[in-house]
Amino acid sequence: MQEEIVKYFEKEEATFLSKVPKLSWEKAQKTFPRLPKGWFELSRLDSGVRQEFLRDYWINALTYSPQLYAFVDRFFATVEETEIVVSKGGVFLVYGLKKGRTFFLGGPPLTDQEVGAMVNQVDFPVPQDFKQFFRIHNGFFKKGDTGIFSSGVLVEEGQRFRDLNQGLKMGNQTLTTGSLLPFYRSFGLDVYQCFYQDWYPDGGVGNVLCSLSEGRISDYRIKDRGRDDLAFPTFIEWLMFYMEDF
Repeated sequence: MQEEIVKYFEKEEATFLSKVPKLSWEKAQKTFPRLPKGWFELSRLDSGVRQEFLRDYWINALTYSPQLYAFVDRFFATVEETEIVVSKGGVFLVYGLKKGRTFFLGGPPLTDQEVGAMVNQVDFPVPQDFKQFFRIHNGFFKKGDTGIFSSGVLVEEGQRFRDLNQGLKMGNQTLTTGSLLPFYRSFGLDVYQCFYQDWYPDGGVGNVLCSLSEGRISDYRIKDRGRDDLAFPTFIEWLMFYMEDF
């Protein structure tokens, strides 16, 4: 798997921090100003300890539920290695899965203040579980995908959807892109997963699939909908779907 990760970053002069054991924090801070100190300290740990720490961090950062706990536990059981990688493109925490199946990359987390500023900018009822995920990663994607937007892209895409004000169909109902906040885009397609402000199950905000090219969103009101409809009552349920390839 490490060979695949190296190949992915080969044009960006990537540095795997675990491979530079003598690097001091002072020098790392000067060389890689976007590197969080916590991630630098993670890179100093033994691989197994680092992986265990990250697993516990995921569980503690998100609202607890038995389903989430089981999912995180299952995911990390398939992780072969974790690496903090610094390149021209940014700083990433990489989760390489066993048997070379794929890997996931996440950007450095946001502070609570940064999350609050982001929410103010998007001017949308952002669900709590989505805000909590930014404690883990600001931007998250699997190899070859666009993935979950970072905070800056989220703000830009939210504004674009409001300005676009395109009409969309949900069954027989008509709405506009202004009622959506896109947080994920399928690579190379005009297809997004979006929070829908008029669907608030259990006080949260549900999310739906939006195809701009087809002018429609998935209809969450269908009682017997399956995962093919890609409408989820919570961000975490969508995240588990996105990461379930392992």
